[in-house]
Amino acid sequence: MKRFGILACAIAMTLTCPARAEDFTHEIEQAKGLTAKDGRAVKESDIDSLKHISTLEEQKGKYVDECGKSVTPKIAALNLGEKLKGTRAIIVQDGACYAPEENSITVLDGNDRILWQDNATSIAVLSSKNQAVNDLAFAMGGATRSVWRWSGDTHAYEHVENIEVSPEK
Repeated sequence: MKRFGILACAIAMTLTCPARAEDFTHEIEQAKGLTAKDGRAVKESDIDSLKHISTLEEQKGKYVDECGKSVTPKIAALNLGEKLKGTRAIIVQDGACYAPEENSITVLDGNDRILWQDNATSIAVLSSKNQAVNDLAFAMGGATRSVWRWSGDTHAYEHVENIEVSPEK
């Protein structure tokens, strides 16, 4: 009986402990970073969803970012698990507004609620999960990747840590 208790405790610790930095580094190296190039064009059916993004405004069928520049938002589907079906990243490129090589990225769930929003170079879905929802990593320029973990309590992603990875990833 004592062995079973120890084994159960070890399994529980493995399932509930967050991944360590070296684990995130490996996951980031294995994940594909998505940029505007990976997204599809906005369709008419997306217009209502984009209204939830405060940094983007629709004007006469065109989109304008927070700096007033005409932009072409791209949408990339994200598979984050069964709890968050229909999640997608809205990626807006504007090097003058968001810094060279950066984008405005907004992650919306299937009900158009914002799960994450900020500027980043790319977004990657990691294999690690919290509450059955995949973690995310955002390239923040250079070799820095910002890792975010799902919180069901806030229905949003929360920052875990920044990881330095090899520059080619």
